[in-house]
Amino acid sequence: MTDPLTLTEALIAAALDAYEPDAARTAGGRALFDHRACLEAGRRVAPASLGDAGAAALLDRDDLHWPSLTHPGAIVWPVLAATGVEGEARWRAAHAGYEVTARLGCALGPEHRQHWHATTTAGTVGAAVAAALALGTDPVRAAGHAASVAGGSIVALLERSGTRAVHRDHAAATALRCAQLAADIPATRAGLEHPRGLFAAMGGSPGALTAPAERSALSETSFRAHATTGFAQALVEAARDHTAPGPADRVEAEVPAAALALADAPSPRDPEQAWWSCQHAVAVTLLGRDLDDAATVEDPRVAALRARVELTASPTGGSAVVVAGRRTERAAAARLGDADLVAKWRTLNPGAEPPLALLATTDRRSP
Repeated sequence: MTDPLTLTEALIAAALDAYEPDAARTAGGRALFDHRACLEAGRRVAPASLGDAGAAALLDRDDLHWPSLTHPGAIVWPVLAATGVEGEARWRAAHAGYEVTARLGCALGPEHRQHWHATTTAGTVGAAVAAALALGTDPVRAAGHAASVAGGSIVALLERSGTRAVHRDHAAATALRCAQLAADIPATRAGLEHPRGLFAAMGGSPGALTAPAERSALSETSFRAHATTGFAQALVEAARDHTAPGPADRVEAEVPAAALALADAPSPRDPEQAWWSCQHAVAVTLLGRDLDDAATVEDPRVAALRARVELTASPTGGSAVVVAGRRTERAAAARLGDADLVAKWRTLNPGAEPPLALLATTDRRSP
């Protein structure tokens, strides 16, 4: 008789079973293109002491896997770059890194996110698996090491502090080290399911770890077009369907519960707080102003409208804007096509040539 698979083994097996080379190449090329856009822009303002994973997330434009509420790319891609992996091996490793991050993030769930930053808890494990595949070490050992040391307090997000970037930096460095050490040091085997293991300590349920999925996490991950928090991307697109409200018009905004918890800021005092304000995003958009314009934070018209935006939790989990009784909804922000990704690159990195070879076309939209 053989021993049953541990949860770590089952998770990695499920991730690798879902690998489709052509799909991973297409989705991976787009995700790497977006990551490099974010990294190029972030590197210009990041301190030299901050690694690429932190720099890529510094402007808060990195990719987002909505079902798990994680940002896999800023951690997975710098780790793979450090290994020097190229060709199909890179796409397979990236696929596994995104898949493990997303599956673990979904399994940890909202209970976990009350106290932990899921991008770095799940992302450390996912990136360790990606690095192990790139380096030719044992991904199960790498994941075992990573699950035992992963962390990141949610207080960094609640305070919107720069520690968010340190989380990414630490996760990437830790993931790479775990993959390297997997060559020589046996790892914890039952770190996920043990009564004193990760799920017991950090919350969640392992049911989502190996559940069948219609699409890979790499294909499912979205890219942020608008200069505001990821929680407000769909909200901006819903607001664009309205004209500026009259002085007596009621303005309502519905957002997912996570957005209400982390991006409810009716009176931002500076551009950083405004970035995390759903009310600010709605007000600026309704007035036809530019979200990139820092002057909107103190603009009296924006401030007056912002104060009138009633933010509530969406009963459907999507986003909606209601002005004077007329409602527009968005289940999610629009998927960006290749041309949109190029436009985002040029906005973030004027004068720098984008790596177009990563894109299959410049006009196809994601399915």
